[in-house]
Amino acid sequence: MSENKIITELTPEQEALIPVYRDKWLKITLSTERINRVKATQAVKEFYKFIGEYEPEIIFFDSPYKTCEKLDRIFTQFKDIYMFNHLGHIFKNHICDLVFDKKATEILKKLGNISFRRRIGIEFTIYNELYDKGIDVYPEYIHDYSHPIDWATNHGAFYDFCISVLNLPFYQERWDILQRIVRECWWVFSFKGICLICERPFNPKFDEHNNLHADGKPAIQYADGFKVYSHHGIWLPEKYGSIPSSQWKSQWLLEEQNAELRRILIQAIGYNKIYQELGAIELDSWQEYTLLEIDNYTELNPKHPQNYSEPMHLLKMTCPSTGFIHFLRVPPDINSARTAITWINWGIDPEDFDIQS
Repeated sequence: MSENKIITELTPEQEALIPVYRDKWLKITLSTERINRVKATQAVKEFYKFIGEYEPEIIFFDSPYKTCEKLDRIFTQFKDIYMFNHLGHIFKNHICDLVFDKKATEILKKLGNISFRRRIGIEFTIYNELYDKGIDVYPEYIHDYSHPIDWATNHGAFYDFCISVLNLPFYQERWDILQRIVRECWWVFSFKGICLICERPFNPKFDEHNNLHADGKPAIQYADGFKVYSHHGIWLPEKYGSIPSSQWKSQWLLEEQNAELRRILIQAIGYNKIYQELGAIELDSWQEYTLLEIDNYTELNPKHPQNYSEPMHLLKMTCPSTGFIHFLRVPPDINSARTAITWINWGIDPEDFDIQS
């Protein structure tokens, strides 16, 4: 190995290859091919041998739920002999002797931004589903004691670019270990004496912004039936996620006690449908504007759920020429239609401009 090399600039040709390597490794991350257990076992054994450890007992699981059920039983016994630092040490900074100046950091971000967004989406929806199913040590041991394979993929894309495009000197054995682990495994918990490996999911689904998303069906599925629902990156319980969002009911808002889930329900259902299904009390009107309070609805305050009764106020606007009706939400302390119009228009009183459509 030569001395550390500092990257100060990329040529246009090198810049153009960044998305090529990002997409190459993103494809590896999102592979839905079943794990070849023979090859995965060999990859793990080579890693343990490289760091001077005895071969572990290797156990495969069909889903994160089954993996974490086992982890829940053995965690107290094995938590102090976790191997993540060894794996992270090999992956993170010691394949290429590279000084991480500003340019190197920029490359890493460009190579990893899509993978990072998708990784975070997959991880946190899985965490929420596990928690919902009673894995109650969320998120500490799952987050801190696992190395999801797309974390390694992020660094894999970076080092592949540095080796193949920038022609930096590198440690061949370490690079081979990283590639084998990434290609042959997925979610891994490695301890002294035991290594848990989780199977890959079926084809995860994303929206146009790379948020985990599927409407009325699971966004992630596993061979043993474990599945996760997500709406534009937000975890959903099955009672909502299994139903297309166009069929969601306003009545659910009166029963849901999770503020984030309420927000998603409101966003998908829309104020027009909420008004039609829940009804409203007319508080005030001004010309073609009507201020409404949704009947029986009170907002949630996570800090003081028992002493909080904030209503939902909507300003109903009817276009004089077309009859089109539009709703906007306004603060609950507004009790006059004219004040609501002023608030919507950034403090400008409706008398000061032509508000007619």
